[in-house]
Amino acid sequence: MKDKHRTRLIRGILTVDVVLFTRRGGRLFVLAVERGKEPFRTALALPGGFVNPGERTPDAAVRELGEETGLAIHRNRLRRLGFYDKPGRDPRGPIASVVYHGYTADAPAVRGAGDAQAARWLRVAEFLAPETSVAFDHREIVAEATARRFGRLSYPSNHQEQNLSPRIT
Repeated sequence: MKDKHRTRLIRGILTVDVVLFTRRGGRLFVLAVERGKEPFRTALALPGGFVNPGERTPDAAVRELGEETGLAIHRNRLRRLGFYDKPGRDPRGPIASVVYHGYTADAPAVRGAGDAQAARWLRVAEFLAPETSVAFDHREIVAEATARRFGRLSYPSNHQEQNLSPRIT
């Protein structure tokens, strides 16, 4: 007889996402993937995915980063950015995400794999642009990660000529 009071483990309500930055030619880039399946098929997104039962979120972040981009990074190189659970952030239902951020100085080559049909380093300004198709709430997450890690997203135009850092271009 089935115990009607037994709690079932529901897979798929907790995800992780990774905001990984680098610089090329003095410009700030973020690692993005092109989604290979719905929802948001072909839209840009952060590398990430569902946490497996018994898996810790930092380990899931490292695993998903490797599966979707081919990039191996030690979990100690990632810092927790936050917990995102705003209703409606995912059209599949109430799915929360623990987001990690990090920086790599060498901008290693990446490739799309797993759920990602492509992976590439994209200028942060391009990722944040309103005309760029971005999945879920990832545009807001990248904006928050950029501001937290590097300061303001931009400076008034009269200050840009002074080459103040950080300036997102």
